[in-house]
Amino acid sequence: MRSVLCLAAMAALVIGCGSSSSSGEDGGASPFANSLRHVFPPVYLDVGEEVADVCQSWTLNNEEPLYVNAVRQTNEGGWHHSNWTFGPEEVFDGPDGTWNCDDRGYALQFAVAAGGVLFAQSTQAFEETQSFAEGAVLVIPPHSRIVGNIHLINFTGAPIDNSLNMELGVIPEEDVRVKLRPIGMFNTRIAADAYAESRFSMNCDLESYFKNTLKVDTMPEFNIYYVLGHYHAWGNYLNLSYVHADGSERRIVEYESTPGDVLGVKLDPPMPSEGATGMRLTCGFNNDTDEVKTWGIGTLEMCAFFGYIDADLAFQAMPGSEDTIVPMGEDSVGRKLYDLSGCNGTIAIPIRD
Repeated sequence: MRSVLCLAAMAALVIGCGSSSSSGEDGGASPFANSLRHVFPPVYLDVGEEVADVCQSWTLNNEEPLYVNAVRQTNEGGWHHSNWTFGPEEVFDGPDGTWNCDDRGYALQFAVAAGGVLFAQSTQAFEETQSFAEGAVLVIPPHSRIVGNIHLINFTGAPIDNSLNMELGVIPEEDVRVKLRPIGMFNTRIAADAYAESRFSMNCDLESYFKNTLKVDTMPEFNIYYVLGHYHAWGNYLNLSYVHADGSERRIVEYESTPGDVLGVKLDPPMPSEGATGMRLTCGFNNDTDEVKTWGIGTLEMCAFFGYIDADLAFQAMPGSEDTIVPMGEDSVGRKLYDLSGCNGTIAIPIRD
């Protein structure tokens, strides 16, 4: 059922906006008490040089499944962002190390469909940890390879030749309590006004997708374990909430941020749905330029979140071709408010193992 995460290609897309601090670890026993470590080959960058569409891989040579409770990356700079997946070791076949993605037919959606999403590095994060509550894991099958699609930029005044270090915190099978599935919401209709603050919301009713996908009569309960928000330089706010049938909302995460902040949040204990039938995502922007910031890479913007839940499905909630942004006036401080008219591009796929 690996086709599941063509929709999580959506996911790992979430090339988050990060900083030099890490997220996801708290007090108590280290999630890396038992771990696998790897140092990827250094990549040389001249002053001002930018390198994209480069891949790196690590063949795990694992004879048994790995139950991953945490992932940590560290680097010495220049790593603008990187997206990491796992899949069969024969996919994108060739020597490990650094290689041109196109030469081996790499595409993120193919990598995700072949295996699953492992980790997304926040933008320019020197150190970052993604970890889950005790006993919650991603399962990497036997004979797997980790592949990263990396994007590097040298903003310094001297050449750099830096590596990325990755560590997988693994636990024994007998300690596994729950296997996690990726989810995401993506508001691709945003259009942040020039010289203005604005907030864009999407309220997605997920009940029919859960019922139809899992072939059940009632909306199942689930828990969310990790949330990574994503926007670019003009993003300054994120709110993710459960929505109930009566229209009431219950906040999962909410934060204001500035460029460089880590946006990944470990939920421990995980946040239960408690009868919720949908989710609402709101992103805020402070656009101080003379250009409207629509969805896109580079100098454009995004409004998204990626996370993990314990339901027997994965989903990607996003607008369909008929869905539009609806102006909702202004709030008490003059921020322009917009709502998405629907989430008719949503995809849900069952995962059972």
